[in-house]
Amino acid sequence: MLDVSYASRTYEFEDKEDGDPEASEVLSAHDIIDAERFAERHEEADHRSAAERAAADRTWAFGHIIVDEAQELSPMAWRLLMRRSPTRSMTLVGDPAQTAEAAGVGSWADILAPYVEDRWEHTRLGVNYRTPAEIMELAAAVVRAGQPDFEPPSSVRSTGERPWVRRAGDDLPGAVAKAVAELAPAQGRLAVIAPRALHRSLAARLDGVTAGAEPDLTRPVVLLDPRQSKGLEFDAVLVVEPGAYGTSDLYVALTRATQRLGVLHTGQLPPGLADSE
Repeated sequence: MLDVSYASRTYEFEDKEDGDPEASEVLSAHDIIDAERFAERHEEADHRSAAERAAADRTWAFGHIIVDEAQELSPMAWRLLMRRSPTRSMTLVGDPAQTAEAAGVGSWADILAPYVEDRWEHTRLGVNYRTPAEIMELAAAVVRAGQPDFEPPSSVRSTGERPWVRRAGDDLPGAVAKAVAELAPAQGRLAVIAPRALHRSLAARLDGVTAGAEPDLTRPVVLLDPRQSKGLEFDAVLVVEPGAYGTSDLYVALTRATQRLGVLHTGQLPPGLADSE
């Protein structure tokens, strides 16, 4: 049994260095450890990043938020971001022409007005450093077929090589393999962008290419669907069955190439591409 009252009593210790027997020292708990040291011993070491701590704290707020691919956010996602930004200080980067999600951005004003009314500034980035003028002309025609007022960014360079559009015939995988051999750069990377349903049959005819949710982007030839290709760029791109995509996904697929672009199809071409065959 522990005698708490006995264990808690104050002890007196003689000061050995002082010859005076009356000079004794009385020690208590606060003489051994002060409040600051006690607090240090109970301080929690949190090694999580700011993003990880914010994800675990529903009340966390940011002074400024930067959002990339902002056109893909749903109304619920916008509400979440606004709750995390009491000052409404944000930088939003996005292209409504590339909106793939049904709940994504159609108009910046429609999204922002409920939160900041007209207290926001829109800056249009009108220069395209990635896509050559020849490819951008084709991609813009696809978007303008549904949005006549679409203004594409101006390409700063031209390759002198126009993209081609061809009908594949009955053997689509074989036609893709031949087109890859034609388009593949001596040095660099090529992407085959095709509907997910065709990936297995195409991969079987392409050396070193596999079908999967996480493609190896270090390979010289990769097989992707349009949404997997978003944000990426390749020296050459082969777009397969463009009629299977929505306008936004097709626009993304066509603008991934920095040098050469080819389009293969077996079905009907979407508006904007039919005149290019």
